[in-house]
Amino acid sequence: MHYKKGFLGILGFGLAMTATSAFADGDFYLGAGGGGTNFESSTLSVDLGTGDPVDGTYDDSDGNFRFYGGYRLNQNFAVEAMYSALGEFEIIDGDNDFVSTYEADSVDLAAVGLLPLWDGRIDLFARAGIAFWSGDAELTSDTGSPSYLQTPATSGEDLFWSVGVNLNLLESKRLTFRSELTSYEISDFEKLETLGFNFQYRF
Repeated sequence: MHYKKGFLGILGFGLAMTATSAFADGDFYLGAGGGGTNFESSTLSVDLGTGDPVDGTYDDSDGNFRFYGGYRLNQNFAVEAMYSALGEFEIIDGDNDFVSTYEADSVDLAAVGLLPLWDGRIDLFARAGIAFWSGDAELTSDTGSPSYLQTPATSGEDLFWSVGVNLNLLESKRLTFRSELTSYEISDFEKLETLGFNFQYRF
């Protein structure tokens, strides 16, 4: 991953959270967690620098982590920003002699709808919004002395959606265990989905 892009993503997240916290009145929350990511694509065209791209497919998974913050305006609606390191996948093609490693991250801005149950001890929720994502790749020869080295990078803005459940713990219900499934509609992938398990605290 290009550290500059990662830093800019974290900085953007921090600025968004600073602005949000100015309006917090007992319902500002912060959270962090991790889980798994599934990457899938029907066709990936890899340019080996010879003028003849090689087409391949991938279906891979990796771990992820995220941290986020938001403001719950009322029991049914919140706004949220999240930084996610989505993980990486690797393609090894011995026939064409290359290794391609791709790493992705995202800053997500979302509206959150919530349905409280059991006196607010459980929330069913759905999130949707815009993901500002970046992807960094490293393409090298699959030999001890690479005959080529490329580091292409892509970025963009696409939609995402998420569904999940909050388990609000303690008598105050301020500590929450949150589980969610998120799907990103990123054009570089046929499917990019994350399963996350998080803890968050409401101030």
